[in-house]
Amino acid sequence: MTYRRPEALVETITYLMRAPSMDQVLVTWNDVNTPLSTTGLHKFRKIWTKPVKFIASPSNDVTTRWRWSIHCKTEAVFNIDDDTYINVDAIEAAFKVWKHFPDRVVGMYSRTIYFDKDKHSWVYALRERHVRNPSAAYGLIIGKAWFAGKKVMSAPLLDGRQLYGHLKQFLHDTVAERKGCDDIAWNMFLYKTGFPQPISISGLPILGVRSSDVTGYNVSSNRDKKGWLRYRNICVKDLMYFFNTSQPPLHPGLVRSVEVRYPLLKHLLWYQVEIQQAQQSIKSFRGEVEHL
Repeated sequence: MTYRRPEALVETITYLMRAPSMDQVLVTWNDVNTPLSTTGLHKFRKIWTKPVKFIASPSNDVTTRWRWSIHCKTEAVFNIDDDTYINVDAIEAAFKVWKHFPDRVVGMYSRTIYFDKDKHSWVYALRERHVRNPSAAYGLIIGKAWFAGKKVMSAPLLDGRQLYGHLKQFLHDTVAERKGCDDIAWNMFLYKTGFPQPISISGLPILGVRSSDVTGYNVSSNRDKKGWLRYRNICVKDLMYFFNTSQPPLHPGLVRSVEVRYPLLKHLLWYQVEIQQAQQSIKSFRGEVEHL
């Protein structure tokens, strides 16, 4: 899923071409104000070695990534934000983990919601080590990068259709800004529809293909970046109100973590190599186009 970050999108797709198990790339285009035909993205198919299909969404729907697409040809889908870097070897390792847990979401990054006894409130934390004075804790997977199978992603279209519809309306409320709550809501949706707790891959840093002032969050909200944690705390509070519960509707306890045994230093080094190679391919291609 992408929104107004074409440069980052092209770089992400280009380096993903190195992933051996990848069959194709499906890009959900959520920018309804910019026709795909005007972006020039189709030209880059010449340097992409695997099929890339662009799907124009009729609306800026943040729940698109929850749903199984008729264009999917495989049993597993790797969802990744358009500006995120995950070394392809690490992706392959995570894919192997998913094969052992095909009825679960296997995510690259986990977060924690816990009850702070001092504040007497539920708090969203970026890292487990940030959890202070907890009396209860719940883990979840964020939407930046994860694997899921057809059964999980078909739930919004089948048994969970009614709940999905209500959550979709909740997230796209025209008065309250809640688009940035989508992955928290998705974890709660999976819990309420009977799926087991997600699995987290540990040991990978969050790296972007390029720094950008435009993110899906900033585009859909006027809040400042420093207010992100405050915003996520509001998400938890509003979603608990939506589900009419006094605690987060999630599996109790932190998510199970699986280490992929992928050295951090190697990941950082390959980040430099693969992104530079992707950027060089794009630069060379643009040079060829300009001389036509």
